[in-house]
Amino acid sequence: MRLASLFQNGAVFQRNAVIPVWGKTVADTLVTGKFHDSTVYCRSSASGEFKLFFPAENAGGPFTLEISAGDDRIEVKDILVGEVWLASGQSNMQYKLLSNWQADKKDQAEPLSHLQEKEFATQAENLKHFRYFSVSQLASGGEESYCGGEWKAIDTGCSAVAAWFGLYLQRELDVPIGIIVSAWGGTVAEAWMSQAALNADPRTRQNVVDCRANQLNIKNFEISENSTLSQRIISLLRPDGKNEGFEAGFHTRDFDDSSWQTMAVPNSWIKQGFAGNGAVWIRRKITLPENWKSTDLFFYASAIDKQDISYFNGVEIGRTGSGASLSTYDKPRRYPIPAAINDSREAVIAVRGYSACYDGSFVGEWYIGNSATGETIDITGDWKIGVELDLGIARPKMDKSIYGPGNPNTPSILFDSMIRPLIPYAIAGTLWYQGESNAITIEQSTNYFELLKHLIEDWRYFWQTPEMPFFIVQLAGYGKNAPYLHDSAWAYLREAQRLLAKNHHDTYIATAIDCGDERDIHPQDKESVGYRLAMCALNKVYNRADIVPGGPELLRAENAAPGCVRLDFEWSEGMHLNEEAGQSFYLSGNGEEFIPADRAEIRGNAVLLTSSKLDSVKRVRYAWGDFSISSLYNADGFPTLPFDVEVI
Repeated sequence: MRLASLFQNGAVFQRNAVIPVWGKTVADTLVTGKFHDSTVYCRSSASGEFKLFFPAENAGGPFTLEISAGDDRIEVKDILVGEVWLASGQSNMQYKLLSNWQADKKDQAEPLSHLQEKEFATQAENLKHFRYFSVSQLASGGEESYCGGEWKAIDTGCSAVAAWFGLYLQRELDVPIGIIVSAWGGTVAEAWMSQAALNADPRTRQNVVDCRANQLNIKNFEISENSTLSQRIISLLRPDGKNEGFEAGFHTRDFDDSSWQTMAVPNSWIKQGFAGNGAVWIRRKITLPENWKSTDLFFYASAIDKQDISYFNGVEIGRTGSGASLSTYDKPRRYPIPAAINDSREAVIAVRGYSACYDGSFVGEWYIGNSATGETIDITGDWKIGVELDLGIARPKMDKSIYGPGNPNTPSILFDSMIRPLIPYAIAGTLWYQGESNAITIEQSTNYFELLKHLIEDWRYFWQTPEMPFFIVQLAGYGKNAPYLHDSAWAYLREAQRLLAKNHHDTYIATAIDCGDERDIHPQDKESVGYRLAMCALNKVYNRADIVPGGPELLRAENAAPGCVRLDFEWSEGMHLNEEAGQSFYLSGNGEEFIPADRAEIRGNAVLLTSSKLDSVKRVRYAWGDFSISSLYNADGFPTLPFDVEVI
């Protein structure tokens, strides 16, 4: 006999709900289940599957679950009953409390991720019965009944957003908390939906047709055991080739880079528009302390997406990645600089970055360190950038020719591998942090409204809970730092998220707009996101009317006078503008061209916007861009969701 994967020692069951327990045993056999004070029965099917339903329990434990069938018997111990939540999405949900993407430095302030990790440990000391289960990443291509993972007491291996959410939830509810994390970085929403849901929408039906067409070719099912992504993906990419920059002397001390452009590091060379995928070089001249001369040093970079060859004073000091490899995008670089090449206070660092697809960027902290003393010098800031090879934008993840086992962006593959094994485990609701990989074009971002709505209804159907609460994290700021960006795909996707939460039943949203990092798609402030999700859930799911669920929420926009628009909000107590943030409101008289409002003024639960250039306003946009300004908050410190609204 075998129970489903979630039924292990240390599990957490959902309180006040029927508790399904399922597994497999011999065919056509009486199965008996005992849990706490209840005993229930069923018979296994002709193929041995069984499912028991225990009556709802109050919070408590620990209890023991006992399942027997004939001579088989399984006992699961230390089970708690409380609140269970599923946390899913891509890398920002996968991002753990203990982030290896940042490193401690002896002479500078610690990264925010480290500070929050320590703060979490301190706050969690007095919390009991908080556990999590991380589903092992799998994209097998089959409909899985089981998944990898184990129940653990909360630790730094848990999703940071989910951990903070659970901490604040337990603090208010004082019951056991269980978090199930099923997330995979860089994945699209289509991968997390069933084929039935994809088939139901004409806009996604072709995805299923393409997947089935690929079954005609055996090569689509030959995968590498040593790669997260299918080797078919790698084979479609252009591998790194001849180092033409080296031949041109880009690495040398005396190379004249005065004609090169200037790039802010850390940042994405693609997002900043210097080049697409391919090979770029960055160079910087630095001045070292006098007493560092002729000593062993080291070069540190949090990450280089994807590959690099790094030089110091014209000499190669290290390299990571080769060919078209994608596996080193988040690997910290630490390369030794021998004393023999550290012969002057004036030094030149040159880095050749190569990215075969997706983003191309220089990420996180960068510094030169003294190997003996541990002292460091920050080398982030302005670098010179030159382009060796521009391949344009390479995005193979939605290419139908690579759909199949091993590719986590194959439509429905993660639903089958990482969601199906969890169904119908009793849960209180779902947390969803995803969308970055769907915010590629404005069309894709606009279509996200229907796409995510179908995903929500898909999961509710399979869980047989049509009113299952679903909480969306609105995307954090990332990319071009501008007060307004008309054609921002990220802004359009945020608007799709906002409208879905506003118009679809039992669907809610917490924004991360002001928690972002213009230079890093993985912002470190996960505490704020988890806190906002928890406050929203406490109000909407647990009926805590004393808790504000979010920031000022737009109700309507109307022309109040010539050149004046009135925006009405709820959850607006203590509403105020962060004057230091700058202008966030943009107005349009024709619905297409937008100009900044001349003035924004708080009037009770309303904001009055005025413009000397427009007699009447047709549309208003707020915080519209990739990395946009968020300036409107309420007394609880929650920001307003970015929006695009028609004026009546």
